[in-house]
Amino acid sequence: MRLFWLWVQAGLRTVVRTPRSAFFTLIFPVVLLVLIEATNSGTVDAPGGKVDFAQYLTPSLAIFGLCFACYTSLVFSIPRAREAGILKRVRGTPLEPSVYLAALIAVALITGLASVVVMITVGVAAFGVTLYPHLIPAALVTLVLGGLCLASLGLAVSSLVARADTAPVVANLTLLPLTFISGVFAPLQGAPEGVKAIANVFPLSHLVDAFYATFNPHTAGAGFSAGDLAVLIVWTFIGARVAARRFRWDPTPSGSRRRQGDPDVSPAAG
Repeated sequence: MRLFWLWVQAGLRTVVRTPRSAFFTLIFPVVLLVLIEATNSGTVDAPGGKVDFAQYLTPSLAIFGLCFACYTSLVFSIPRAREAGILKRVRGTPLEPSVYLAALIAVALITGLASVVVMITVGVAAFGVTLYPHLIPAALVTLVLGGLCLASLGLAVSSLVARADTAPVVANLTLLPLTFISGVFAPLQGAPEGVKAIANVFPLSHLVDAFYATFNPHTAGAGFSAGDLAVLIVWTFIGARVAARRFRWDPTPSGSRRRQGDPDVSPAAG
């Protein structure tokens, strides 16, 4: 546990000291919220009934920030660390590989939760988003399960990336199309049934729906979306299974030698 916390602390310091990472995780979703909210107003047809646009957009864009922290960051950083030989060196130390990977996931989850807190704070302060205290426990559970699901899938996808320079392409192609059909930027109430069916296969739409339910004034009970959370758990096990079978610590022959001029990669950040 002591080694785990040391690596978590080092990873968090690396995130803070990396302006690009901090911007896309903590600031960029807020910028999107301000820009989209500035061009839209009134109410929207969301699950359960009409709500103010900001009441829907704020939690859905908060999930966008969680995706950057828990999914994209791992797809980016792990292939770079593998190609630079960092993963191979880490495995050659007394540090247990499971501790190293657990620290990576913990850093991603903490960063993602921080991004959500920033987004919700801005939404409440600037756009009048309403918080419902009795739904906060469901929101926290949803975020933790969603973050673990995204991190699991990030590990799985990173194991399929052969070269570090292709990681951004893979991350964007696997995430951005889903954001447009999963209700991240607007509710899917009027979308074609085929689009909804495709979105429901993947975990992102279920994460957006489950988290928005904790901000929905029409939500009854404690706010736990059992069906959506079950889908997240299933995808978490799928990602973990793929990662366990395919995760590679050693660089491939084509990527074992770091090209001249490539930046170094902190082992704490993966």
